[in-house]
Amino acid sequence: MAKRLKLLDSGWLMMETPETPMHVGGLMLFQLPENAPDDYMQSFFQYLLQVDDVSAPFNQKLQRVLPFNLDASWIKDGNFDIEYHVRPSALPKPGRIRELLALVSRLHAQRMDQRRPMWECYLIEGIEGNRFAVYSKIHHSMVDGVAATRLMQSRMARSADEDLPPIWSGEWTKRLPKKEKRSLPMPPSPKEVFHSFSNGAAQLVDLLKTPRESHAKALFQAPKTILNRRVTPARRFAAQSWPMERIRHVAKGYHATVNDIVLAMCGGCLRDYLKSYDALPATPLVAQVPVSVRAADASDDNGNAISAVQVTLGTDIGNPVDRLRAIQESMHAAKNRLSHMEKADINAFTVLSNLPLMLGQATGLAGRRTTMFNVVISNVPGPKEPLYMHGAKMLANYPVSLIWHGYAANITVHSYVDSLDFGIIACRDTVPRVQRMLDYLEDALAALENHLPK
Repeated sequence: MAKRLKLLDSGWLMMETPETPMHVGGLMLFQLPENAPDDYMQSFFQYLLQVDDVSAPFNQKLQRVLPFNLDASWIKDGNFDIEYHVRPSALPKPGRIRELLALVSRLHAQRMDQRRPMWECYLIEGIEGNRFAVYSKIHHSMVDGVAATRLMQSRMARSADEDLPPIWSGEWTKRLPKKEKRSLPMPPSPKEVFHSFSNGAAQLVDLLKTPRESHAKALFQAPKTILNRRVTPARRFAAQSWPMERIRHVAKGYHATVNDIVLAMCGGCLRDYLKSYDALPATPLVAQVPVSVRAADASDDNGNAISAVQVTLGTDIGNPVDRLRAIQESMHAAKNRLSHMEKADINAFTVLSNLPLMLGQATGLAGRRTTMFNVVISNVPGPKEPLYMHGAKMLANYPVSLIWHGYAANITVHSYVDSLDFGIIACRDTVPRVQRMLDYLEDALAALENHLPK
């Protein structure tokens, strides 16, 4: 049975170009089990392949008749080929992390075939320290980052001895508890839709009136930077983990949240990065920060359930504490606005505020005209306990996100057990030496630590 795409999901398809594939991914780093046999990696690969059936959304492909994905639907792929989607790879010795990240950079740059279910998984062996990795990617029209993380953590083992089928196995359809049959809600009437879009439009107009000198930020208040140019198909991926205890200690010292500290780290990082190229603007950079509006119990929902807010990064402020306070004030104002809106109004507000971005990508104007924001920064909560797959313990889970024309860098963070795993994806040609940002993130965190109240 065909399932129509939501308007926001279709938007990700509309924005895709040869230079801007619209998929998101993850790089999971694993430790080989103790006393693993010589054929363990072959066994792991067969584990990923040997499924009798494939569960949704992994078995779904696009069906469409009209152009521009105006009538796109998901249907079950009757000719599903698991060996197309799951692929082996290996690094040459000594298999350093830099070679792993270079491989992921190349894999993430490649568009997926829209005639098949739009996901791929690569088993990468030969990493120093008796480690291996699983890199996977899935189109953003199929699932958003929060849903992907929930799906992953709900289908991975909690101990090395627990035997579970692969994440995409059809076994999960049988294992999941049957949902209570409920009468489907009535679709909103034209009057209700008009009311929601009227309220969403009013909120957007009110937001656009935000004074530029305020720490609260709106769309189109961002300065043009070297991060806001057209992009090429080439990508560069950088990743690193920071101890959660260290970041929580800083957050407690400033009566801030972990997310505030993450944004402050990013603000300090981008300030130093742009200064190193003598390209720091006088006005502060503005981050687009996705916010999940998915219900807490909606772990099996597919599609997208996100909105976004604009937050200053305080890059015009030299003092790290003052920069943090500006970010906190900005985030508080943004969250306060969403908290006073009904969910239907938030959905309408999200569509309307993303419309210029979608049109800019579809028409080719993005990266040539005004800038809506400077960079996307996401913080996705992850599991608080160690996860395992086929007896191997996952050490880290680095997010690999997407970029657009005019928005050539993205910083996404996943929490996992006692660490925060940062993943930075950028255009290889537009944003040079992106790996230096990792050093600048560390410098920004250390600066906050050095100013902690005694």
